[in-house]
Amino acid sequence: MPQPCPKVRVSSRRLKMRSGAYGRPVPVSVRNEIVSFLAQHGADEGKILATYETLRDVKQRRLSEVPDCLDLEDERRHHRLLAEMANAIAWVVSRNAPRRPHLEFAETNTSLLAMTKRLREFEEDDARNLVQLRKRLKPFADTTIWTLIVELYQLDTKKHITILRFLERHQAAR
Repeated sequence: MPQPCPKVRVSSRRLKMRSGAYGRPVPVSVRNEIVSFLAQHGADEGKILATYETLRDVKQRRLSEVPDCLDLEDERRHHRLLAEMANAIAWVVSRNAPRRPHLEFAETNTSLLAMTKRLREFEEDDARNLVQLRKRLKPFADTTIWTLIVELYQLDTKKHITILRFLERHQAAR
């Protein structure tokens, strides 16, 4: 049985605080706008999760040969993280604030930076290889799901590259 998605609950009292993460000033109007956007997005996503669950059930009965490309857990995690983000922004300076991910590197770690760079370079090579593989699979595009699978791998690879570039930028800035 699927678990219910967390709801975004925001206290308007907390939105009146004037400093943001790490003491940087954040206008109240900006925080209000972001929290409203995240709350609406979260509510919309919560409604669509039920449709994903129905699709998953239909797929299990009729399309068993199709891999589990629609990862419901990814959707739930996305929904949960948006709720956490909205709450962290709304409660930004409270001692009782929900956990929020901090971007803190105590010091530049050259071996960690080198490892991150090596992983990013591998992922970039992989991205080029996946482009070639997808081109080679064109003759099978209308008869198999192989091109879909490769396209999903390409999206995963792009996500990995984005994360690794982010880590490189922030490690190098120290």
